[in-house]
Amino acid sequence: MPLEERLLEQVGDFVEVIITAGQGCCLQEGILCSVFDDFIVLINGDTRIEIPIDSIAAVRKLAGGAPETVEEI
Repeated sequence: MPLEERLLEQVGDFVEVIITAGQGCCLQEGILCSVFDDFIVLINGDTRIEIPIDSIAAVRKLAGGAPETVEEI
């Protein structure tokens, strides 16, 4: 199954996207809200992040599709 099809199944889920950038990689995270022919859109707070599909090295998400929560003591 192509990456675009797998991403479409995750629209609405909180994901972490590892992208190749220059000589290294970096991580972007947010709710995957759109998948287009050549890029995806994540929303994190009031920030819209557009990532070219050909720059994606990996996509990580929790099994439930929600962000990890930190329990306060």
